[in-house]
Amino acid sequence: MHFAIDISGSSDDEASSFVVLAPSGADFRSEPALREVEAFLQGSFPGLEFYANGDAPPFDGEYQVLPIRGVPGDNPDTLRMLDHPGEAVMLAIGAALQGYRPRAALN
Repeated sequence: MHFAIDISGSSDDEASSFVVLAPSGADFRSEPALREVEAFLQGSFPGLEFYANGDAPPFDGEYQVLPIRGVPGDNPDTLRMLDHPGEAVMLAIGAALQGYRPRAALN
């Protein structure tokens, strides 16, 4: 299933970048699988950025998605906190990942 979500109503103060943590298993944590899930999500959610990571401690279950909320501030050595993305965005990302499996995991 492929779909896209319209985020045109999103605020500039809302997080639009996400870290995607891959569940246990080489099929999910290999470099090709990580790049594949990034491409899948970026194609499904134009305007959002995704960075898949397989370095977190192994865990069972589904992919986990964390918004990147801390960004460089206007002044040097400062950090600005972005708003948490809307619930609809987080639910849509979670729903897209629920049925997603990298090609290697399907073989």
